[in-house]
Amino acid sequence: MDISIYQSWINDRIEELRTAQRIKLEIDRLNGSAWDFVLMGCLVDIISRINYNNLNSSLKRTSKLFDDRLPQYREAFYNIPKRINDVPEQIYMVMRCGLVHSLSLVPDKNVIDRKPYKDHWRKGSLLLTHRGNHLQMRTRRYNGHLIDACQLDYSTMLEDMQSALDAIFQDAEHDTALSAHIEKFVSENPTLGFVSSIPQDT
Repeated sequence: MDISIYQSWINDRIEELRTAQRIKLEIDRLNGSAWDFVLMGCLVDIISRINYNNLNSSLKRTSKLFDDRLPQYREAFYNIPKRINDVPEQIYMVMRCGLVHSLSLVPDKNVIDRKPYKDHWRKGSLLLTHRGNHLQMRTRRYNGHLIDACQLDYSTMLEDMQSALDAIFQDAEHDTALSAHIEKFVSENPTLGFVSSIPQDT
């Protein structure tokens, strides 16, 4: 199997997300849409699975993706209510467990209450925007308490995901184990396709 075909396919999907931003009016782009970050959560999950799959935890796979490919996400530190650099885990909790699963910024209670997830769950930890200042910490009042929130800019994060994906496929050119892993992932998760025409009798 030629994994470059899959690389081209997923690159085309990312280009669709870029195009969706370009065709918006400026005010609409700046105000953004919750669906942008729902799709971002999906993209993070897919790339984390392509990057490494020998982990039985989707949280650990997400952490490893950022540690391996996007270490700048570890450079942002929360100081309130405690000093910790877990932006990748916040992305997992908010985007994947919250937005993707429930179209909410709050994950299901069975996730929040379960280890190791509950160690990383904090309300209001991310500010999802289309207005720049990516990975900047903002101290704000939330439910009567001061907290730190990390601001994520959609377009910047999208380009970061593209960079991570490019690095994975570049490594796969020389890493036979990674190449075989990607082949297995694609064979088990066939790509979406479009039917050029639907028979009239269906």
